[in-house]
Amino acid sequence: MEIIFNILNFVLLFLTYYIVTKLFTEDVKIINNKIENANENKNKKRIGLLTNEIPPIIYGGVATWIVNFIKMFEDNQNYEIVPIFLAYNDLHRIDSIKGKYKNLRIIYNKNDIKDAFNDIDICLNNIWIALDTIVEIKKLYPKLPVISVCHSLIKMEHLTNLGSVYTNNFFDQEITFMNSDVVVLISNAEEKYFKKFGYDKYGAKTFVIYNSYKSKFNDKVLEFDYNNDDVGYIGRHVPRKRPELAILSVYKTGRKDINVYNMGVDFKNGSNLYWQKLSEIFEEQLTIIPFTSDKSKIENFWKNIGVNCITGIYEPFGYTICEALDRRIPLIVQNIDGPSEIIKGFEDYVYMYNVDSGNLINDVNNFTEALEKFWKTSPEQRKINSQKARQALKRFQPSVIKDEWLSLFEKCNNGTINIRNGKDKVNDNEIIKTRSYKGYFSSIENMIKNTINKLF
Repeated sequence: MEIIFNILNFVLLFLTYYIVTKLFTEDVKIINNKIENANENKNKKRIGLLTNEIPPIIYGGVATWIVNFIKMFEDNQNYEIVPIFLAYNDLHRIDSIKGKYKNLRIIYNKNDIKDAFNDIDICLNNIWIALDTIVEIKKLYPKLPVISVCHSLIKMEHLTNLGSVYTNNFFDQEITFMNSDVVVLISNAEEKYFKKFGYDKYGAKTFVIYNSYKSKFNDKVLEFDYNNDDVGYIGRHVPRKRPELAILSVYKTGRKDINVYNMGVDFKNGSNLYWQKLSEIFEEQLTIIPFTSDKSKIENFWKNIGVNCITGIYEPFGYTICEALDRRIPLIVQNIDGPSEIIKGFEDYVYMYNVDSGNLINDVNNFTEALEKFWKTSPEQRKINSQKARQALKRFQPSVIKDEWLSLFEKCNNGTINIRNGKDKVNDNEIIKTRSYKGYFSSIENMIKNTINKLF
């Protein structure tokens, strides 16, 4: 009995020793990992990613860019991304992003700016007209490099959106440019507009870095009917995008067998009289799908169409064209701005149309030529063309775009970029005036009828 007791004691002592040693070793590993991570983070440069658009609070092109940028640098050894959310207008929704993004900082009011940027090495501004914020950052940290990403020139939007009340504050964006050290434009066309308006006189150095797009359907085979002749448009509904081109063009051709699916109409602030009238006039062929972030409804849109339309008279880049290319869907594409740059070198595999920004009727006629060319293409050739066109996305993969950003960050670090301290700003704010295209009518209904009558 005593022998058994001694054996049990020995076993108990051995297990106790093993458990204690194991726990101690694990604790040491955890502590060492924390020290290593702390040292690693200490050596990293911090990029303050300033924005007021981030999912799920806000969806859209800028929000997509923010998410993609964070993912692009999540494993980088030299730079740490610190999202900084300007929450002035979204305090009631702020709980939806807490804990969702690593290193997230929130600016609730002006007093939070100092602490939010006290350890930031480069400010990467993605707010279009946050002039007070950028001015304040420059006052507090005059040596901090400020890179402003211009996702869209508000003056161009104003001129091509029929003078919208939402874009008549474009001069505020100019103040942001004046207080930036670098302005990144997302296409070569954008840089040309930037210089055309005289914004380069403000002294910020400009770079063109395209938006990144990570392919989602490399290995996934999507079911798509290349026999389908129906037409689709998906995206924002503002005058500059001319989302009505599809239905007007189908109407012009006289084909009654074609359905048009138009997704993205905004009804959140009540009725949308323009699209309500269009739905009444073309009720037999036009299906209007309200704006939504519901993925199942978006997938249903892609399944219903045979060709997607990338339309408009101004488009800085164009995430929609990237997704359509990724899905291997036939495309009708305008021959200007970001979309034409995305598809450059692969124009023969999509259906390009000549944009006439000053004449909607000519625009419809030009679009119709491209649409009829699509209809004349065999299903087999449509499929081949779509697969070839998809190769255009290689230039926009995160691995490619990331290197361009790293090069820019290095220029900020090594003194290549002149960091302006407020004393060397150019005061000459002479702007080259650009005319807006005409399109106002006293009555929306009369405007639509007038347009339809002119098509014949």
